[in-house]
Amino acid sequence: MWKQRLKPREGWLLPDALLALSIVALTVILAQQMVLTTQRLERVRERELRLARVAHDRALAASLQR
Repeated sequence: MWKQRLKPREGWLLPDALLALSIVALTVILAQQMVLTTQRLERVRERELRLARVAHDRALAASLQR
């Protein structure tokens, strides 16, 4: 029923292709998570800077009114 190959394996077999596909998918997922985390941290940083600017502007306005 099954014939033994005389040549060594040529090309990709299904398990090899699935392994390669899973590695690519994992890489894409990790890269996407890195981008999302970076964006979230940047939003937090921008919010903190905005709050610091507002506090500084208020302190400056209060000191000028004296």
